Amino acid sequence: MTPEDAKAPSPFSPKLVLGVAIIVAGLVLTLDNLGLIEAHTIFKLWPLVLVAMGIAKIRQDRSGGGMGGWFLVLGGVFLLLFTFSRGHLAEALAPMLVVAVGILIVVKALKQSRGVPPELAKSDDFLQGTAIFGGFKRRVLTQAFKGGELTAIFGGYEVDLRQAALDSGQARIDVFVLFGGGEIRVPDGWEVSNRATAMFGALNDTTHHGPSPTEARPRLVVTGLILFGGTEVKS
Repeated sequence: MTPEDAKAPSPFSPKLVLGVAIIVAGLVLTLDNLGLIEAHTIFKLWPLVLVAMGIAKIRQDRSGGGMGGWFLVLGGVFLLLFTFSRGHLAEALAPMLVVAVGILIVVKALKQSRGVPPELAKSDDFLQGTAIFGGFKRRVLTQAFKGGELTAIFGGYEVDLRQAALDSGQARIDVFVLFGGGEIRVPDGWEVSNRATAMFGALNDTTHHGPSPTEARPRLVVTGLILFGGTEVKS
């Protein structure tokens, strides 16, 4: 999280979305009674309320680790597709639910295996981000960067560290990519150590490599697992 993110909480919340949806529903019913529109056609779009509430919940959780918002979004999308497909997607709904359960298990497993201390996870100097069927961009400004963890499942991320400085001269970022991709930008002069495992994917280091320095350089260690995707580290 950058200092800009921590200035004030966003007013965009699930309760706000629900309240606005109720107001809109009342207006739609009023216009329907006046014969200006057909309410039943517009009300077919009600799953969009779930999608909006899910997005609001995801935005409230700055770390992106909460799964409740993602389930609201996926549930709303499934219901919307089912409504307009006239039942043709019913057979696809169960497999998609299996995918959702699998994603939940993966996220929980990552949280346990990474074992980030709670005090570190809450620090503004530690980067956390999760992209599931979507993406995010983060610009890190802290001068005591302590590392981070990035997750992309059917999604992607862009992280800009060019204005950051490493705490104690070294930090580690753990990445997990599944059918997705990411980009990490670092300042010129940083040394990047690739310790991630890539299967049917790649972690590419395209930073500028000049002559061997006489003094130790800031060092970013990239660990984690990349499956059917990729991550690029560049200046």
